[in-house]
Amino acid sequence: MSQQQGLKVLFLTSSYPRSQEDTASVFLRYLAEQLASRGLEIHVLAPADGKGKPTTDGKVTVHRFQYFPSRLQALAYGSGIIANLQRSPRLWMQVPFFVLAMTYSLLRLIRREQIDLVHAHWIVPQGVVGLVARFVFRIPLVTTAHGADAFALRGTFSKFLKRWVVTQSDIWTTNTQATSAAIASPRLTPEPRVIPMGVDVDLFAGGDPTSLRRKLPEDEFLVLFVGRLVDKKGCHNLLEALTLLPSALRNRTTLWIVGDGDQKSELEQATKDFALVQKVKFWGTISNRHLPQFYAAADLFIAPSIEAASGDTEGQGVVILEAFAGHACVLATRTGGIDSVVRDNVTGLLVAPNRPRDIALAIEKLLNDPDLRTRLVKNAFKEVKARYDWERIAGEFESLYRTLADRPSRCSNPKN
Repeated sequence: MSQQQGLKVLFLTSSYPRSQEDTASVFLRYLAEQLASRGLEIHVLAPADGKGKPTTDGKVTVHRFQYFPSRLQALAYGSGIIANLQRSPRLWMQVPFFVLAMTYSLLRLIRREQIDLVHAHWIVPQGVVGLVARFVFRIPLVTTAHGADAFALRGTFSKFLKRWVVTQSDIWTTNTQATSAAIASPRLTPEPRVIPMGVDVDLFAGGDPTSLRRKLPEDEFLVLFVGRLVDKKGCHNLLEALTLLPSALRNRTTLWIVGDGDQKSELEQATKDFALVQKVKFWGTISNRHLPQFYAAADLFIAPSIEAASGDTEGQGVVILEAFAGHACVLATRTGGIDSVVRDNVTGLLVAPNRPRDIALAIEKLLNDPDLRTRLVKNAFKEVKARYDWERIAGEFESLYRTLADRPSRCSNPKN
């Protein structure tokens, strides 16, 4: 076991930014960097997108594993593993190679780098692989459920597997109570620790709307969506809601959609079907360093999330925290863990999912009431600063790590 100040922690994940511009699970980069700034030695093991090689990302060392011939690897990234498998069932043939490659890479890395603790992000498959390392090396394992792993994969075996992983982990955490409730009953031990993902408040609070607002007429309302263009995000409902606005309001409202995913072409076609081509702009993926300008420019941010056919839905909704920090008024749906983040009529407005008319009525209410928007924005910023700043979140995870590192029975590690 290394000295506490130099505690070596390995993040095990199926998604991690591949460049400074990449937004894939960027919240993990923020967490890793914040922990590294606190004196921990952070390593990340994530799938390669192409040929894998270790890189230094600030104070964090990122190790990439290749699980298939590089030109054929398509399981991770993009719309996410679950969405990728639904879109292309032939990718299931890559799953066993993915798990085996991750396991082999993890065991080698633990021995080579003398890792003290593994933090598996997502229960399946990372939690399963993390347990292999825990049994082989007898080092502590923290497993975190983020949402898709909790709400999707509802078969009998999948439920058993998820519960087995969390009960065998030394500690397991979830981002909201809704995520933990989707995995296990309150009687399951150990009980989860609810630690949300955070946001770089200073970054998102510093957005300058000037250049983006110049692209719009002076009296135009700007409605913003940010996220992957996949089923659970509910973008179809948002487009339909625009058509239900009173004509005078609809004519002076523009929707900007930031993000990419499997549904992009379908949504672009929907704008034509709804006669919204002139009122909707698709921006594609925007790097986090440019996102603050979008939130600052928006009159209203909308998260119209739903429960997808697979059962997947929002575990927390990190983009909502970005909107809070970016001083954007938030309208969201009551699904998954969103109502743990948005307090109705206090930090934003909540409506039922899959109800375009309710979304339209809420849009109308908010755009026509600037005082209400100002009150919600003020409350939301105060809350995100107090509860979701990365320094606070990283401190909670560091406390967990050090608690586990102090348990002698968990650290009889043959690697030493």
